[in-house]
Amino acid sequence: MSEKNPTPSFVYETLSDDTPDALAAGGFTEDELADERRAPAVAEEVGFGRAVRLFYRHYWNDRGTASASEFRWAMIYVVVGTVLYIGTTLLLNYFVIPADASSLVRTLFMLFVITNPLWLAINIAPTVSLVKRRRNAKEGL
Repeated sequence: MSEKNPTPSFVYETLSDDTPDALAAGGFTEDELADERRAPAVAEEVGFGRAVRLFYRHYWNDRGTASASEFRWAMIYVVVGTVLYIGTTLLLNYFVIPADASSLVRTLFMLFVITNPLWLAINIAPTVSLVKRRRNAKEGL
């Protein structure tokens, strides 16, 4: 009583990655450019938390403006964060110099040494973007 059911053969239409149809299927059209999807930043008076959030939200967005409070709080965050990060690394270096330093201190020191350039690299682009947006605000653009 067991009959074998033939397996259906499915025909999939494969689209080449570089055709307009494949790009349209992925949500991209020729008329839509990346700059058209990103709105310019709008200056608003903000507190510390909101300024840091906007600092990273507008990572590459140098269009628009930044308020004085946004600029001030974000720069305080970057400068104080960088000083604390590098200062902690130098302090840990002082504790690592003796030969009897614990392995935990040595491990923390190496972690900070390795991640210091990462902290700087992550914060360069949004800082440049923020400075450009603040300059736009001062020039009235």
